[in-house]
Amino acid sequence: MKNSLDELKNIVQAILNPEKQPKDLLPEAHALRDLFETWTNFQIDPDGGIGAGETRLDSGLAISPTTAAMCIRELFRTTAFIRGHGDAIREAINPDRPVRVLYAGCGPYALLAVPLMTVFSKEQVVFTLLDIHQQCLDDAMKLIQSLGLSGHVEECLCVDATTYRIPTDKKPDIIVSETMSVALHNEPQVSIARNLLSQAPEAKMIPQQVSVEACLLNGAKEHVFMPADFVGEFPEPERDRIYLGKIFELDAANIKRWEEIDGDRLPAGKVKIPLPLETRYRPHLLTKITVYGETCLDDYDCSLTMPKRLRGEIKEGDELQFYYQFGNHPELRYKTA
Repeated sequence: MKNSLDELKNIVQAILNPEKQPKDLLPEAHALRDLFETWTNFQIDPDGGIGAGETRLDSGLAISPTTAAMCIRELFRTTAFIRGHGDAIREAINPDRPVRVLYAGCGPYALLAVPLMTVFSKEQVVFTLLDIHQQCLDDAMKLIQSLGLSGHVEECLCVDATTYRIPTDKKPDIIVSETMSVALHNEPQVSIARNLLSQAPEAKMIPQQVSVEACLLNGAKEHVFMPADFVGEFPEPERDRIYLGKIFELDAANIKRWEEIDGDRLPAGKVKIPLPLETRYRPHLLTKITVYGETCLDDYDCSLTMPKRLRGEIKEGDELQFYYQFGNHPELRYKTA
């Protein structure tokens, strides 16, 4: 395993190199995927498919171990989250004690922890791993032990991160959770972040911010279609959009503002559909993710930032009042004012 560990370290050092742009990191992202998929040979359940083993919680869907493992195939997403998390650890380094990271929803690879264990020592950073699925924790620990990195793990707990209580003597310096889908729909990212950050308000949060905005877009102008034999650099699409406004932000400041809210929903923004509404436009939600600092994920960088069609009958002149609805299918909803 030593050669593989050295290879992983080299990959991570390249990902953390601020001089490299995301597009330059595709070779490293491919190599990272190949390493992890070789180390832990995941087989899709022939009866249940990739969703076998998922859990529907009161706060949303905890995706299956296989689906969690497959997130490594989203190359820009993987490198962005590792880079952002690495930058947060660097900022938090303390000569007196290790940085404590609480990683909620670690999946079977502990993908946002294991790579960083190769470049930061256990004297610099330690991790508490949480997951609702024991299989994920077992597979993650098996991998960590095989790489000789178990000294980086302070605790490994099979719990629901939306209700987990952080011990008073183990407050984290960094809280990491990548438990979301596009537009914060269906998965418990909001509930997890709100629960954990309210207990450790001084902690850095990864992702630092997730924002959702509404827009009208012309789907025919979203992409540039080139012939199969085209040679050269693809031109940028000249998108045809009308931005309506930001409707929701998940970040530390808003989590603090929501402290007194007890109900089953959170407030969100209001937008107005312009007059006239031309037929080429359709209402969509756009998700922007600030992983940490300057590291961001924007339109089409991964499945989390794909435009999401806003359903329902929406007419020109309508005012849409949004809110975030908690529950086992959490999502942003709206009422027509």
